Amino acid sequence: MTRTRKLTIYLMRHGHCEGGEMLRGKTDVPLSIVGEEQMWDAWRIISDDIDGARLSILSSPLRRCCDFADALVDDMPEFFERSLQVSPWLSELDFGDWDGVPFAELEACHSDELIAFWQDPLDITPPHGEPVREFHQRVVTGWKELQQQLLKADKDYAMLVTHGGVIRSLMSDVICPGELPAAGLFNAFDLPYGSVVKISLFASEVDGEWQCSGRLHWNF
Repeated sequence: MTRTRKLTIYLMRHGHCEGGEMLRGKTDVPLSIVGEEQMWDAWRIISDDIDGARLSILSSPLRRCCDFADALVDDMPEFFERSLQVSPWLSELDFGDWDGVPFAELEACHSDELIAFWQDPLDITPPHGEPVREFHQRVVTGWKELQQQLLKADKDYAMLVTHGGVIRSLMSDVICPGELPAAGLFNAFDLPYGSVVKISLFASEVDGEWQCSGRLHWNF
């Protein structure tokens, strides 16, 4: 007999950060005041949509994500199933030697290399950085494990506080499961600070194994 379930997962991008405009991957900086306001605005969108449901909440370990997520759970525990789960797979891409470098400096000193990376991120990696192919595999592996955890625990709602690169990677897996993301995915989608993306996952269990297909929601 086939069982079916529906999961609803919200992806929240962190807000504006301290430190100015830079290529920010593993670099760990706090939110600015504006960034905190952006994330509270994003939370209001989610809280209005869940209609009383309780969420499992996961966050990247980087401060621009987990500081807000931790404060949110402390302030509003009634919305959440359990305490915050900090998950390294939700960390942003590591840009290696370019990480934390102001964009103005990168454009002045590494203009050609930077352009080449944005045009072909799957095959060009910043010096000592994390290859995008490995990054995507890390994210998708964590994503699949989360799906199974939620299904086995009979939890239907989750919220992930994370980064632009992670969200784009997850969007790619929903649109084209099992495939590498298109190069344009990392620079062709507008995903501002404090953005929220909603994913519905439709799960079917056959002989004890769950299979999921997803749908993206832009306006909700």
